[in-house]
Amino acid sequence: MRVEDVDIAALDDLVEDLADLRHDLGKYIGFESRNAEPEQLRKALMRDLHATREHTGKSESCWELWARLRPSALDDDPDVLAIDQALEALRIDLDTADDRALQEARHRASGVTAATKRLHARALAARG
Repeated sequence: MRVEDVDIAALDDLVEDLADLRHDLGKYIGFESRNAEPEQLRKALMRDLHATREHTGKSESCWELWARLRPSALDDDPDVLAIDQALEALRIDLDTADDRALQEARHRASGVTAATKRLHARALAARG
């Protein structure tokens, strides 16, 4: 199902869930790496991907957040599928990644941010 196909009665809850997704995953997956200098990119990506959300002494990786917050009803939504693909592609060994791979990882993290924004915006628009 796509966001636009969600029953109007369920849309309010979905909008709230997608706002959480946008904040917890979308905002923080690229928080450190977005403006990191090349020599700091590896370290920034490690924080962004492996400690995406830190709260009350616990940290969650981007993959853990996605597993917890992924809207299961939206299995066919293009933005959900884009996030699935980007997060799978981000499963790289950052310790051994070359500069090109690090730049690609930064780009994919940025793509996740964009997809969470689009998803939330589309839900808001569908709600009216």
